[in-house]
Amino acid sequence: MRITTLMSAACVVLLGTMALAQSTTYDFDKAANFSRFKSYAWVRGTVLTDELNHARVVNAVSAQLAAKGLTRVESIANPDLLVAYHASFDRDLQISGFASGFGPYRFAGGSGVARTEKILTGTLAIDIVDARTRTIVWRGMASKEVDVNADPSSRERNINKVVARLFKNYPPAR
Repeated sequence: MRITTLMSAACVVLLGTMALAQSTTYDFDKAANFSRFKSYAWVRGTVLTDELNHARVVNAVSAQLAAKGLTRVESIANPDLLVAYHASFDRDLQISGFASGFGPYRFAGGSGVARTEKILTGTLAIDIVDARTRTIVWRGMASKEVDVNADPSSRERNINKVVARLFKNYPPAR
């Protein structure tokens, strides 16, 4: 009985950790006619100060929009959509623990260890705005723990994966 309870609690903790590893969400204007959008232009959002990662985000989003049939144009060419991304970072503490033995510590002689680790969490929001009405018609958001020691190819691969996951829901199904 106690083993089952312990295993169930461990599974719940592990599932919660995996769910926090990456989360994506999206929202959209139900009144928007997405079939009439054919072109887009980039506008400035809250961009990354690191030019290399900024280019990675822009290229990943542009590739997804091209795959959806949208053409990139300059903002003076009267695009149908305006696209901006917003990136932010937050430092957090991750607490992990391990205990051995059965029952309360005083009865079974078990031991336990808890560890805290500082982590960096990044959030990427992509806004797609109807250029004619200047209203947001679609927004995708993703949050994920950032590996600050990742090599450049891993960074590019991670950015491409998260953007592809976001754009699975564009255009939205009605």
